[in-house]
Amino acid sequence: MKFSLVAALVVALAIGSQAASLVKREAAELPPEVEKIASYFQDLIQNLKALETPDLANRAKTYLEESRAQLMPVVQKLQEQLTPLSSNIEEQVEPLAASVRAQITPYTNLMQSQIEDMLKFVVDQTKAILPPQ
Repeated sequence: MKFSLVAALVVALAIGSQAASLVKREAAELPPEVEKIASYFQDLIQNLKALETPDLANRAKTYLEESRAQLMPVVQKLQEQLTPLSSNIEEQVEPLAASVRAQITPYTNLMQSQIEDMLKFVVDQTKAILPPQ
């Protein structure tokens, strides 16, 4: 984050210094839109220079703490409202899941017994093919 902030500052400084030198050299030839953009970047550079990195970090930390303090009651209230809803959904889904399990159980048991029979057959055939030891 610090790197991206420094990179943005360097880019803004470069653009602003180019805009400032362009305004100084060719002030008579530039349209008013370019002058507005140049003054915007000059103001941006001045504002960025005025900000000190530790001060900015402190402001960001304070902002995050204030935001967290504001959002925590909302999150807790939302959690209190969602808890009965989730338990209600769980109560409705549990019988459905039990019904599905009850319907699938005979098929899984049948499949398991068929696989066991097939493995037994393969083992018996393998024993019959192998020479006695």
